[in-house]
Amino acid sequence: MFMKKRRASKKSVDKWKAKKWYPVIAPPVFENKVVGEVISGDPANLQNRIVPVPVVDIIGRSKPEWDYSNIKFRIKEVKEDKAYTDVIGFEVAFSFLRALAKRRRSVIHEVVDVKTKDGRKVRIKALLVTHKKVSAIVKKNLRKELVERLKEFASSKDYYALIKETLNGKYASHVFKHVNKINPVQHLVIKKMELFEEFT
Repeated sequence: MFMKKRRASKKSVDKWKAKKWYPVIAPPVFENKVVGEVISGDPANLQNRIVPVPVVDIIGRSKPEWDYSNIKFRIKEVKEDKAYTDVIGFEVAFSFLRALAKRRRSVIHEVVDVKTKDGRKVRIKALLVTHKKVSAIVKKNLRKELVERLKEFASSKDYYALIKETLNGKYASHVFKHVNKINPVQHLVIKKMELFEEFT
């Protein structure tokens, strides 16, 4: 019985040794940076694997919401022992969003589906928080303006430009400027972006 356990252990160690680490390469929008490593005994098994990476590891802490938030990369190709990826979205940490939605404020969650200038379909999720509680009609007007401006900005950009301008804050700033004319807004966050992917 003891000998069987030793053989099983040796077999497990051999399998581990046969595996290899592959650096994960971000697309050109992030300057083809190495954003992590994945391990596999067969590079074919890495195809389509999702690799979440903290936003701060990619762009630094330029905005508080990027703490603990992730960018999602999907491995599209393994070549020359490197795993090349595409960006399929990102998500702001729930703990940050929860801290914004305090009492005596109105909160609007909105989801819009858009097609970027280069034809990629993307789902955008935004959070708007007013300075104080507002009436139903004001909330309706805010939501209408929010949806219109979310779509307007996203459809005017190529996919990677949209990602970059979301992460550097230009997307939220553009939308904020317009909705703030309807009613004073305290926070506007692009909390999630998801790419509609096509698999062959």
